[in-house]
Amino acid sequence: MSPPVYAELLAAPGRKTEEIDSLLSSTGIEVDWVLGEPVWRTVAAAFREYAERRRKQPGGSGPRRILADFVIGAHAIHLASALLTLDRGLYRAAFPKLKILTVLS
Repeated sequence: MSPPVYAELLAAPGRKTEEIDSLLSSTGIEVDWVLGEPVWRTVAAAFREYAERRRKQPGGSGPRRILADFVIGAHAIHLASALLTLDRGLYRAAFPKLKILTVLS
């Protein structure tokens, strides 16, 4: 997983580093702490395109996105086989070739 996902998991109230690290260890999920130049170039391009799409929308409708959302998507494109997310719309628009998995409740 990308570092922003790890940070988001750990940032939840009451979560402890040991709990998250144990979960990752038991599932075999690793954090890619070093993302590399191709990921960062993809982040920049995807965020720029998002900003251009948003400027063209009347009133800038829809939720604002932060750069970390695009780091997560770019990481998945370059360093993972798919992205597990509840936010299919954002990632489909920004990364059309990305394999997206969702969890439906």
